[in-house]
Amino acid sequence: MASRLKNEILKSEGFKGGRVKDERLKNEGLKEDERAWADFLITRVGLLLFCTILFISAFNIHPLFIQQDAAGMMDASLSSLASYIEDVDSTSIQGAHYYTFDIDPDVTIDISSKYVSAYSDTKTGRVTRARALMTTFYPQNSLWNSRPGLLEAIAGRCGGRTGLGEDVLEEGDWLSINEMLDQAGTELAQEPFVPDTMQPLLVEKVMLNIRTAEGVERRGVTIVYQ
Repeated sequence: MASRLKNEILKSEGFKGGRVKDERLKNEGLKEDERAWADFLITRVGLLLFCTILFISAFNIHPLFIQQDAAGMMDASLSSLASYIEDVDSTSIQGAHYYTFDIDPDVTIDISSKYVSAYSDTKTGRVTRARALMTTFYPQNSLWNSRPGLLEAIAGRCGGRTGLGEDVLEEGDWLSINEMLDQAGTELAQEPFVPDTMQPLLVEKVMLNIRTAEGVERRGVTIVYQ
């Protein structure tokens, strides 16, 4: 009897031990499955984030290329215009020269007495470029808008003298002319001349005769107008 009871107790304990062992194995299997799912989800989330960042970057890079292309085009146009004005200003021969714009009609050009600038509103925002000139010139303004207008403004400040041909200016007249040019430059710095890029631009060197103690000198004023 005692031996049978002992065997039954051992069988019962063995059964319980086997059940506990099975439970442990089951729990460990579940934990491994959970870790596997966690790794899987983390990997998927990482891939989604990477794809999202890549997608957004692709959309941001394209507008950047658009702005760089517009800026490059404007730089080339401003360099061409500035060089043309500087070439005309460097000569001592009086005459008008026509400059033709080669630029997108959507680009706006501003011209002051020392700078030429351009801006354009693209899909990604406004692009603005500027170029300083190595000389001083005078686009049309409220004081004059052409060569005849400039001569009239000079005559009004210099006792009717224009400086053309035999109508020689006095040396003191140059001071009055410089004051007038400074006034025009200040105005243009605040309100630059905006040319119509669909029309040619006139760049003209006006040579003035001025009587000095050494004789008659020729001094030039470069003007820009349409």
